[in-house]
Amino acid sequence: MPPPPPPPSFPPLTATHGLTADEATALRAQATTAKTKAYCPYSHFRVGAAVLSSDGRITTGANVENASYPVGTCAERVALAAAVVGGGGV
Repeated sequence: MPPPPPPPSFPPLTATHGLTADEATALRAQATTAKTKAYCPYSHFRVGAAVLSSDGRITTGANVENASYPVGTCAERVALAAAVVGGGGV
């Protein structure tokens, strides 16, 4: 599979929901990187997610598709599950 195209340039963050600007920027960057690992042979729609746990760790996830559409897993669920398994305080 060819590498994904470079990420688009994003507008400045305006709603950070209590995150610092540095945290929001780090989450965005890691989610963008995570989407390069998505497994999406059917839709070719890559999604990445990043979760900031209460102990300050960032955990990422990417969508994983299955030929049986409902069995696929979204990036957000993958990131949350990885945070829980990794011992992060979600």
